[in-house]
This record gives sequence, C-alpha cells and structure tokens, in this order.
Amino acid sequence: MANYAFADLVGDEQVFFAEYFNKKPMLRKNAVPGDPRDILSHRKLDQLVNLEVVRPPYIKVNLGGNGVPEQGYTRNVVVQGQTITDVVDPEKIYELFRAGATVTWCSLNQIVPELRDFTRVISESMAVRTDSVAFLTPTGKKGYPPHHDPVDLFIVQLEGTKHWKLWNPPAERLGDNAQYTLEGLGEPEIEVSLQPGDVLYLPYGTPHAAAAEGKASLHLSVMMRPRMWKDLLRQTVEELITADESGEFNAYPYIGELRSPEVETGFAEKIAALAARLQGVAAGAELDRLADLGRHMEGSSAGNTFQAIADMDELGPDVRLKRGSAPLEFGVSDNGRTQMTVNGHKIAVPTPIAETLAALGPDASIAASLIFPGADAVRSTKAAQGLTRLGVFELAAAG
Repeated sequence: MANYAFADLVGDEQVFFAEYFNKKPMLRKNAVPGDPRDILSHRKLDQLVNLEVVRPPYIKVNLGGNGVPEQGYTRNVVVQGQTITDVVDPEKIYELFRAGATVTWCSLNQIVPELRDFTRVISESMAVRTDSVAFLTPTGKKGYPPHHDPVDLFIVQLEGTKHWKLWNPPAERLGDNAQYTLEGLGEPEIEVSLQPGDVLYLPYGTPHAAAAEGKASLHLSVMMRPRMWKDLLRQTVEELITADESGEFNAYPYIGELRSPEVETGFAEKIAALAARLQGVAAGAELDRLADLGRHMEGSSAGNTFQAIADMDELGPDVRLKRGSAPLEFGVSDNGRTQMTVNGHKIAVPTPIAETLAALGPDASIAASLIFPGADAVRSTKAAQGLTRLGVFELAAAG
C-alpha cells in the first residue's frame, strides 16, 4: 500500500484548520494518490467475510433502513472443540446484499493492518482516537436515512460512486446521533457524486445522506473521536491527582449524613489545593502530553516486537544499540549485582552493566560487545541480547 500523508486528505493543512476544521464540510476531488483499492476493495471484503473469525459487532447489516438481527447472518462454528455461536455466515451476508442490504464493517483498523496504518495518519496529525468503518452499499440503494454522527469524519470513496448531500452543522452541536428529513434540512451545502479517490471531511454533527449509484459502492469512514475541553481538563486533573507523591489526596473521609464539619472544611481545602496545582500547569507542555495520549489511544498502536526479538537472536558484537523506550529504574547494588526495574519487572544485573546503562545518554549508542565492561565480547553480547528482549535496548539507526 502507498504511503499516505494527512495533506493528501485535506490539502493545505493551514487552510484546512483555519477554514474547515470544526466549522463546515469540505470536498476534495481526486485527493487519494494511486489506486484507492489499495486501501480497501470489494475483493478484500470477499476475503474477510469468508474468514471464519469475523463476528458481530465487527460486521452489521442494514436492510431498508432497519438493522438485521445478528442471528440473520451468523452461524455456529466449532474451533478446536469449542463452539463459537456468532460467526458470520458468508452466504447469508451475500444473500442480504443481493436483497439490497448495506453491509457495514466496523473498526476495520482492528482487523486489517493496512487500514490501521492508514487511520494512524489521521491519529498522528489530529491527536485523537480513530476508527475506520467501511460501508458496502448495493447499486441504487440508500444506506441510512439523513442523520448526523457525534464524531468527525473523513469519507474516502474506494469503489463505485455514491451521491452525497451535506448540510452545515448547527451552531450548537449535540453529541448524540440524530436523524432528519430532507424537507426539514433544506438545500444542502454540498451535493456531489463521489468518485474513487474523492474525499469528504465532515465536522461532528454534520447532517448528511448518501446513496450508491451505478455500481456497488464501497467507501471508508474514518471516525475521529473529538476530545472536548471537558475531556482534556479531566485528563489533566487525573494526571495531577494520580502523579501526586505527597499523599495529600489519599485520605479516606466519611462523607455521609453524619459527617463532621471538618470534612467539609477539608474538602474545600483539597479543592483549593487542586486549583493551585492547576494554576501551575504549563499549558504548552500539558497540551503536548495530551496530544501524545491521543496519538496512542486504542486502534492506532503499532509495534514490531516479534520481529525485533527474532533479530536480536542474531545480534552480533559490533551491532550498535541505544536505550529503548521501556521504563527503567535503578535500585540498590549488592555483592556485584544491581537491582533494576524494567517495565515494572525486577531483575538483577552485574553492576558494570547497570553503570553502563546509567551513563548512556538518550541519544548515545554503544556496541553490544561493550555493554558488559570487563567481560569478553561473547558474554557482553549475550547480555545485550537479553536486555534488548526486555526493551532496555533497541537497535540504533545506522550511520
């Protein structure tokens, strides 16, 4: 799959954030470079539906504006002697699709690695959780009546065409889903037939309606879960209280009907103490922390630990390593060994290794053969392999 950038979806990013983000819908024709089917295709969905592992709620079916009960498209499958009662039945799905049903694939970024990579492009830029939902709609059929969603959406047309109508979101947005009538909405702000590669952006609460046209339509909706000021402030307060080492907020008061006046006084004091700590928060640094949290929410994580561990089995003495991302704390040294805590797990290593680790700067690297001063290259390399498997080290970039 091609490497995509956020600018492929929104164009000029400064213009997007100044004129469209959280304000009004946006249309970009022919925005996705390359073949949109590389992201997801009818053929790929055929492969997925025939796997005997797909279960609701990852797949839903809507026929004539109504949800089809899960029993209408699932069956029992026996796996290693255990009966799974709600596995998707491909033939039932196909029959419903032939009858005009829209098949909705939810949170595909949790199933398809390529879609996880694609949605991560948005997560990285927007610092929010993202989920990808694919809508497969038969020719000429409407998927859902006019409605709005309590999320921001990027719509990417992948195959076929779909006719869209979009209205500007109301000034006061509601967080819940809601349905509308075309008569009540009036003239749309945007009306367009999306072709493969076209992209729409919908701020949360944007009323919209869509219908497939001349060929079975497949489009991807990448949902961004907005974090309101109240959500960000809640996370800041939680961090201040959780990270408190003084124990100031750890007392256990009785707050029932027989509480003493001192409890109310104490509560007022805690509120004042929390307010004082909030006053001391560096806004820029805290927003950076909150943004990083948003980029690492469920649905967008990535890793190569299996491959990295396998590579470590062949690690040579000349390979250069740097400190990994695993949290590392040093404890007491006794009888030539030093206690360390790695990702919450306690280990003991020869003190020369601990001293090497403590002296290694965040941007520095070291050859595997030098990690254990005083030991031969083979022993030092073996120690490096073990520590790398734990996440203490990782490969340094070449050059």
